[in-house]
Amino acid sequence: MTSADAPRVLVVDDELPVCRSCEKILLREGYHVRLATTGSQALQLLEREPFDLVFTDLKMAEMGGMEVLGALRSRHPDIVSVVITGFATISSVVEAMKIGAFDYLPKPFTPGEMAASARKAWERRQQLVRSRGGTIGANGHDASSFAGIVGGSPRMQEVYRLIRKVAVTSSTVLIVGETGTGKELVARAIHALSPRKHQRFFAVDCGALSVNLLESELFGHVRGSFTGAVTDKRGIFEVANRGTVFLDEICNVDVDVQAKLLRFVQERELLPVGSTTPRAVDVRLVFATNRDLEKMVRDGSFREDLYYRLYVFPIYLPSLRDRQEDIPLLACHLLARARERSGKHVERLSEDALHLLRDFDWPGNVRQLEATIERALIACDGDVIEPRHLPRHVTHHAPAADLVIPRTNSEFLALKRRLREQAVADLERDFVLDALQRNGWNVTHAATEVGILRPNFQMLMRRHGIRSAQSGGHLIVDDEADSGPSTDEPA
Repeated sequence: MTSADAPRVLVVDDELPVCRSCEKILLREGYHVRLATTGSQALQLLEREPFDLVFTDLKMAEMGGMEVLGALRSRHPDIVSVVITGFATISSVVEAMKIGAFDYLPKPFTPGEMAASARKAWERRQQLVRSRGGTIGANGHDASSFAGIVGGSPRMQEVYRLIRKVAVTSSTVLIVGETGTGKELVARAIHALSPRKHQRFFAVDCGALSVNLLESELFGHVRGSFTGAVTDKRGIFEVANRGTVFLDEICNVDVDVQAKLLRFVQERELLPVGSTTPRAVDVRLVFATNRDLEKMVRDGSFREDLYYRLYVFPIYLPSLRDRQEDIPLLACHLLARARERSGKHVERLSEDALHLLRDFDWPGNVRQLEATIERALIACDGDVIEPRHLPRHVTHHAPAADLVIPRTNSEFLALKRRLREQAVADLERDFVLDALQRNGWNVTHAATEVGILRPNFQMLMRRHGIRSAQSGGHLIVDDEADSGPSTDEPA
């Protein structure tokens, strides 16, 4: 087994000698090993890199193993965890198993005991991947996810292959894909798998900044170079020295900034605004675009020489409609993330809901799917997200599952009335959720904006099972006491 093919193991212990001992044992058994001496450091690594197994101490000063296990269960349920600790009591074993630990290894343990535990955990990891419909790649890893990116389709496997090939180099990368396809995730994966992974990663949205501000942010400026420049400021390129800079939507950069960027790409020398002294830096550059740069070159809106400097190693990221087989897996992954943020205990999506999600075109790609899942979680009043909890634009193109063609006029009229009521109910639910989303999930503000009395707006929320709960870091705020349902129609 080569290092690239080895199962990836994270060891978490606040005693570095213990970490080193575990590393020595696991390396001898053929595993790829990373170490963390705090729980927070472990969680950061888990967000940036793919892991198969986690060995974590139970008692640590900053963040205990129980908290690490809880985060694993909610964010990375397929990673198999083993608790290692000197506090081997029955109660701690039971509690760790409840939270999700697969095995328990009391200190002191022999190299043979740890090796045996790792083998069992790796077998369990493979079983979990196969049981949820994932695939194990040729190297033994879960082929349905990679460095924080979810998807096991052939198109995504090709993306993963290209990331692996280019990550170990310092070559410039151009990521091409529609808005919402996850271009920044690819950039972060390239950084996480590169020799620069311990250095800084900066992501810059080139379309969100004005020409002057973008130039100052990237290259820095000296005091007095323009109005408001009261001190010298280092630019992102300089601050990120030896790290990676991701320039998203490079297609939106002004032609004047393109000229300065071209020189930097060629020479890796920057000239702060207002300065005459160039500064040499060493950064890895990753660019992304949602537009056809070649067409922009023909139109004269993008420099041809810069285009060829960027087009060293292109990675084409498929749209969600071009990898529909990944949608159920993505939806379940996004539901787990939304559930953790919201605090609502919605366990899963129904088969009918997953079928609708898979058949939708998703013009906004993964970003739109994520918003849809979050919205459905808010609307859900039970443990399972059903088609009725999905937005109308996702469900309206599909016929009702129980729709039977009527045979008499009375059946036709009854069906027509039922479909009309369902359409109105769907529209009403979307109306309420849209209002809440626009107003930061504040009930009073949402009711005021749409012109409905607050008690009536609350009545609509109750009718559709929309309760006051956290969503995506926001709290649905009902800042006045509930006065109960109103008998009046919505204003």
